[in-house]
Amino acid sequence: MSVEDFIGRLEEKRKRSRNMVSMTIRVSEEEEAAIQDLANHMDCTRQEILHDLIAEYLIPAWQRIRQEDAGENDEESGLSSSSGASTEGKSYYLLNTNKGNSVEDHQMMLEEQVAAAFEDGWKQKIERIRSGDMVFLYESGKGVVACGIASGEVEKAPHEGRKDETYYQRLQDFQRLESPMPTKEIHHALGRKIRFVHTLTRLKDGEKLAKALSSV
Repeated sequence: MSVEDFIGRLEEKRKRSRNMVSMTIRVSEEEEAAIQDLANHMDCTRQEILHDLIAEYLIPAWQRIRQEDAGENDEESGLSSSSGASTEGKSYYLLNTNKGNSVEDHQMMLEEQVAAAFEDGWKQKIERIRSGDMVFLYESGKGVVACGIASGEVEKAPHEGRKDETYYQRLQDFQRLESPMPTKEIHHALGRKIRFVHTLTRLKDGEKLAKALSSV
């Protein structure tokens, strides 16, 4: 390994450390002892062991689900991207803000008050949203953090230096919640469970969620 490569790896590790957040897990005493033995054997910390486990197995599993989502239609509507939603009435959508891929993308949606998706396979999903539809912005790990009414006009912008890799619609009557509505409360409002990992989910009973949010 060259000196430049070594310095590059140190810099990358420093950047990752700066952006790290803490999380707590509960394990049995036996599991804790086994993890500590392994950490001692490998001459590293328990945190490093667990982080490597997450990076090696959990993140690839999440990425595989996300990749499958790029090729799928809206999971509830059963409609192709070209056919759009029903022409009758107002539709409701839950949009994952992409925080798992980019905190900057997530923050952009909240600051600019838009519903957006990024890169080929995901960005086209924004074209399904029509004028007057309600969009709930879902932040991974927290829940619904904002909502608004779609303009129906798809606009395009660069993403990470690549032209037109961001598709977005402006959200009118934008409301940012003081406290996120967590997944448990979303399930309670709908009376059923839904998947949150997909980029865009059409909620056939989304008026229930809108009503629950209005009473918060």
